[in-house]
Amino acid sequence: MSSMHGETPVIGLGLLTLDDLALRSEKAHADHMATYTASQVLHLAFMAEPEFDQDVYDLVEAACGLLREYREKTRQEWRDAYRTWATAAGIDVPDEPAETTDTADSESEV
Repeated sequence: MSSMHGETPVIGLGLLTLDDLALRSEKAHADHMATYTASQVLHLAFMAEPEFDQDVYDLVEAACGLLREYREKTRQEWRDAYRTWATAAGIDVPDEPAETTDTADSESEV
């Protein structure tokens, strides 16, 4: 029987417990989801401009590009942290498809 929580160190992970791994996974997920909030705020700020400004557009587009790169990093960190926790908890996690289509990532934020 697998356990999803626990305060006993997980074999092979030093002093880390299932609870520690779950917290790491939750933090990684929150960091990843914050990238969507950030891009939404940039979009709203851009749309609040009274008229189109190419300089502002270029700045927001550059910031969104940086967010997309960071989003890829945080997504991988979240998946790795989740997989580590799930494996230690005895939960079978299917392999992720080679290509995923995320409409939020494929559409321009601006």
